[in-house]
Amino acid sequence: MPYQEADETDPMLLVGVELAAGEEAARESANAIAQEYARMGFDEPRLMELFTNPFYGGSHQTFLLLGAEKIRAIVKEQVAFWSRVCCRDRDTDPETGLGLLNVLQDERRKTP
Repeated sequence: MPYQEADETDPMLLVGVELAAGEEAARESANAIAQEYARMGFDEPRLMELFTNPFYGGSHQTFLLLGAEKIRAIVKEQVAFWSRVCCRDRDTDPETGLGLLNVLQDERRKTP
């Protein structure tokens, strides 16, 4: 069998299927996409670009199904919530070995 052709008997062969879903599934998908990118720091205009640009197939499909106003409301809600949260990835201090978990444990010791 040539390298580029798929083997029909391969149990690991990827098969894509399309499932019928309604507006509720599209709304949940849009919420998940908006939340993920809002958590990464995307603002409203940048996040709306993900939905309006046809290059981004999944998010654009939800935009076409739900419409601009519903998507804008979802984006505003997610950005408003997640713009208040700041996540940081920190390494442990090489000298003390303290990391975020150790700092939290130390704070618990101080409380009666």
